[in-house]
Amino acid sequence: MSPVRFTLLSLLRSSLNDSTDGITVPQGVDWQALIDEADRQGVSVLASDGLQRLYDTGAYRVLGDKEERRIKARWFGKTIKYEQRYLGQLLAAKKMADWLEAEGIHTVVMKGMTFAECYPIPSHRYSSDLDCFLVCGDEHMLAYEQGNQVMEKQGVEVSRGFYKNSSFNVEGLYVENHLFCTPFRGNKILAKLERLLQRMILDGPLTPFEDSYLLSPPPLFSAIFLIEHSYSHFLHEGLNLRHILDWMMFSRYHHDDIDWPLFDRYIDEFGFRRFFDAYVHVGEFILGKRSYESLTESEHRMMASVWEGLDLHETVTGTRGKLSLVGNTLRARWKYKSFTDLSMLHALWIQVKGYLFMKHPILK
Repeated sequence: MSPVRFTLLSLLRSSLNDSTDGITVPQGVDWQALIDEADRQGVSVLASDGLQRLYDTGAYRVLGDKEERRIKARWFGKTIKYEQRYLGQLLAAKKMADWLEAEGIHTVVMKGMTFAECYPIPSHRYSSDLDCFLVCGDEHMLAYEQGNQVMEKQGVEVSRGFYKNSSFNVEGLYVENHLFCTPFRGNKILAKLERLLQRMILDGPLTPFEDSYLLSPPPLFSAIFLIEHSYSHFLHEGLNLRHILDWMMFSRYHHDDIDWPLFDRYIDEFGFRRFFDAYVHVGEFILGKRSYESLTESEHRMMASVWEGLDLHETVTGTRGKLSLVGNTLRARWKYKSFTDLSMLHALWIQVKGYLFMKHPILK
């Protein structure tokens, strides 16, 4: 493992674990390369928190030369920007929830802040948008289109170009208002999961978030949704360190809130078992709870793919985006072989069938 990657993992372990015992930082690290890698992995401020903790505990005293000190100071300065952005996003989300609540619509936060609260410092988890699911308060019914119309009444431009969600901006916060939780189009198993997830939201309980009208969904919903989202990301674009750490922090924070036997049953029922076990083992390695040597060959390959970076494509609209998705599926055939119950050809057929024959699916 390169010094940059070794150091990044050391800093994350320092930031997110209870102890810094045994955590070391090698001499001569290329700090700019490390910061670039942390940015790419979505963990920049989490890693700088780890370095600060090593300074504070005396585990790392090296200040470096003038250039190294300058780079580190600029890195620590990112913390303020993260905190300001988090506060700005929170205020915008609260304003949106106020508008919706005034019309009898509850705002359920599907990711973002719901996962951020599981980190030692919530504002230090990177987040660029808000995914929400809207529910009519008294009727326990979905309020997707009603929510879109409330936004338009407030002068917000709403895009409805994607079957799974609409999108709009509220004071700089990019929002996805979900009609569906999963990309189930053409996929009978995901359609079954979609019905389950929607029922979990409608049945609740929903927990108020930070003295606002924003609501967190039931922990079991978030657990299943997070795994499906990571599974889909892994197959179609890849995972980065933040995707994996979200699960490690969430499962730690909500350890006593989830019916784990029921969760395991759903993992098996919806075909996530092979992915999930590897995902957890790789997460344990990232946090230093498992040795690299204890990982299987396929888990080594999953970890290697994390370092390779994301293979991004446009998933919202456009033929070009759909062709990119097909291309990613072809390149990811090793993932289907090792981590899913689907063949690559079956996965391609689901994509083609969904795009050609179910452009605007209805969940029955």
